[in-house]
Amino acid sequence: MSSPLAPTGPIFGRAFEVEDFASLLADRERSSVTLLGGDAGVGKTRLVAEVAQRCRDLGGRVLLGHCLDLGDSAGPYLPITEMLRQLRAAEPQRYAEAAAGLAGLQPGGTTNPTEVFDAVATFLEQLAQDGPQLVVVEDVHWADRATRELLTYLFTRGLPDRVHLLATYRTDDLHRRHPLRPQLAEWSRLPAVRRAGLQPLPPSAAEELVRHLRPQLTEPQTAAIVDRAGGNPFFTEELVAASGESVGAAGLPAELADLLLVRVDSLGDDVRQVLRSASVAGRSVRHTTLAQLTELDAARLEGALRAALDGQVLVTTEDQCYAFRHALQSEALYDDLLPGERVRLHSRLADLWADRAEPGAAAAVALHAERAGRVEMAIEASVRAGEVAMGTAAPSNAVPHFERALSLASQHPELAGAVPVDLPQRTAEALLRSGDPHRAASLMRDALHGHSGPLPERADLVRLLASALLFTDLPQLPIAAFDEAVTWVDDPEHAAVHAALLALKGRTLMSEERYAEATAVIDDALTIARQGDSASVVIDLMTTRAKLDGLTGDYTGAVAGLEANWQKARAHHDVQGELRALHQLAGLQSRAGQHQAAYDTYALATRRADEGHASGDTHALSSRTFGAVLAAKRGDWAVANALLELDFPVSPMFEAGFDVVRMQLALMRGDPATARAVFPAVRAVWTQDMFLLVNAGPAMVEVFGAEGDPAAAVRMYDETLATARDVWKLHVFDAQLHLTAVLVQVLADVARENQRARSQWQPAADAGLAVLEGVVADRGTDQILGLESRAWLARARAELLRFQWAGVGAPDSALIDQFRSAAALFDECGFPYDRAESQVQLARALFAAGQRTQARDVASRAADTARALGARRLITAARVGTTGSAPAADGALTNREAEVLRLVAGGRTNGQIAAELFISPKTASVHVSNILAKLGATTRTEAADLARQQGLLD
Repeated sequence: MSSPLAPTGPIFGRAFEVEDFASLLADRERSSVTLLGGDAGVGKTRLVAEVAQRCRDLGGRVLLGHCLDLGDSAGPYLPITEMLRQLRAAEPQRYAEAAAGLAGLQPGGTTNPTEVFDAVATFLEQLAQDGPQLVVVEDVHWADRATRELLTYLFTRGLPDRVHLLATYRTDDLHRRHPLRPQLAEWSRLPAVRRAGLQPLPPSAAEELVRHLRPQLTEPQTAAIVDRAGGNPFFTEELVAASGESVGAAGLPAELADLLLVRVDSLGDDVRQVLRSASVAGRSVRHTTLAQLTELDAARLEGALRAALDGQVLVTTEDQCYAFRHALQSEALYDDLLPGERVRLHSRLADLWADRAEPGAAAAVALHAERAGRVEMAIEASVRAGEVAMGTAAPSNAVPHFERALSLASQHPELAGAVPVDLPQRTAEALLRSGDPHRAASLMRDALHGHSGPLPERADLVRLLASALLFTDLPQLPIAAFDEAVTWVDDPEHAAVHAALLALKGRTLMSEERYAEATAVIDDALTIARQGDSASVVIDLMTTRAKLDGLTGDYTGAVAGLEANWQKARAHHDVQGELRALHQLAGLQSRAGQHQAAYDTYALATRRADEGHASGDTHALSSRTFGAVLAAKRGDWAVANALLELDFPVSPMFEAGFDVVRMQLALMRGDPATARAVFPAVRAVWTQDMFLLVNAGPAMVEVFGAEGDPAAAVRMYDETLATARDVWKLHVFDAQLHLTAVLVQVLADVARENQRARSQWQPAADAGLAVLEGVVADRGTDQILGLESRAWLARARAELLRFQWAGVGAPDSALIDQFRSAAALFDECGFPYDRAESQVQLARALFAAGQRTQARDVASRAADTARALGARRLITAARVGTTGSAPAADGALTNREAEVLRLVAGGRTNGQIAAELFISPKTASVHVSNILAKLGATTRTEAADLARQQGLLD
């Protein structure tokens, strides 16, 4: 029969519900009754359509009937008669056989309802003989009394096996006196009936829906739609349909607004007044606030609220407030207010909140005062809100309040006196403590440009600018700027700022590798700081001093100093001091090749930040990022993912850093498509942070290699080097070793698949060799490099030798030695994925060299690692050497298969093979399939590789 319910596209966020119904339908010994409730637009019909398709896939039949909103004039049994019409039109013969006893549904047929009920039950029994029957009754909240009684009879009596009745209803239409409410309670007590509520889509599923409907929307646009729609698919689709220039802005599509206001228009004047006031108050509002806003007496207010609750417009919250059932309902009402009405209500709310001494009051005053046009009040309240946030260790919350006050003051110069003179500095401090040094630096540059106040105040602006710049890869302040600023605070009154400026000068000198000068400056700063009463400045200086010890060769002393500083900072409750000491300690451990110790220290820093309510601090976020990098390299992928999941927003730079780790994780799992999708957001800002460049560059080289595009891989390699050269003036740096190793691996793979292409890529390989030689020459010796850098150097050298070998004949022993060295060094680092990758290539080289037993042992260890990690691509690659023994006698290649194999190894397609051998493409395809099976290979490339190792191409 026809399909009255057919899916119109993919369904999002309902996998559990679909599978739940599918399991019921698949059980031919069961029947079921499901009452499916949900708000209008939540996706009940879409879910039912998916379930209906599952029923049809099982060879079943779908019967659909609707209840209509016709009030008392509705005819009886409307959904049943609709089902009968559908069956008669689609299957007239089956209708005649099964519906013979349903004459009672015709006018004048019978006056005994029980006869009708029995006839319907018999009708369903007849159809159940054909297979699963899905009986859908839509919109039961509009069902006439006769239909409700019929359903009660069927539910009580029980349905025949293989009959599954699914009844839907709108929960937001069930006011307190709705006739379905007691009926639902009665039905739910029956053992055969189950009641399910369809909840709004979770944010992740709503995002998928938005991206499916309009992939070109940006992240902020998508997030705005998801937030406004509240998980309601219909609202989501309407907002997407109206998206474009106005996405995320105020206002709703006209049709959606009209739909939302229909329910309100049917309520009384008092109710509408209460709802309009509530829409201005926000997503939830107290009873006392509504009383003060509406000025209704107690009886009228309570009556209006009862009507709004019964009408499913408002709901009560756990904290005894009122909230709109749908956030878009509030938007529609707010947009419908007259301008003067809106200003009056906001102004009244500002005054009400101003009289409350509770958390959030200042922020509420700022919001309502600004919307009421009371700018001075809004500025003062914004500053207070920021101060409250800073006082409760929530700097990320303080930032928007401070920035709003600055913005309002700039728009209203006549109110400049309402803004504290040090508000820019406070804002910069909040930005630094919430992990956004780039914006802090920009703000301080602007503040310095327009500053005309006292010189000590200017010195403090320099201090904050220098602090921000040190957290970035932007150009640092010149040393002369520190020397000048120090002269402005060279007196006991400003000793703390003086010491802080010297501390920053020392760190800047340290970043320029001027270690002796840096040490002298830090020692001077310590003398000044100890004369004052600033333990935090002393601890910060001692951390820098300890780091200098490490950079000048005293690793043991540096570690001891940093650990002592961390303990001192903790004793003084200096969370920022703790985090910097731990961050510097982990960095020192990592550079020394102590990756386990670094991993543990980054984890400790992250934990201390969480415990100290400083998770958004710049050092905390940096520790989280580097901790995730190490977790990914160590194979702790679940830990890495957990570190990247935060319940608060971070700056674009840190989000890009998280995205880099996501790229690396995706590639390790064998998912280059995800890495490619993440890359554009990273590339947009990678000129601002060297970390992004030197990690995303190699990742994208690997992506292009996986996609079989070596030309794009070479371009990405060149772009990464050029960016480092142009932005940071870096011609030689250790990260070039990793980047070059990945590129040459791509080129070696190309050469192995097609030896004739090797000459095309020889210049790129030569350029990579020159880069390696440049790094080693700059360092003087390999041993100066860190442990991980030495591992990548060995890997890069091995891949260069593999490129020259190209899988032809036996490999040079130096190639085997270099891969063995790389695997051992990565093992010493504790990086299992990189070790296993090196082992795979080592196994292939050993196999080709005739050392097959050793090759299988190495490949087996690589395969075990890959399986433990869940690295799909590596699992496949590691099969080489474990399944690549010579073919058994009964699996030997035929002469024709040997010919085809040689062409496969030469990179020919099935069509090209067919043309060369004068056979059909289909025959060529059959030969290739047989070859893969006999060699135990899964891909043509693997087959060619195995064939070379087994001497089948000689």
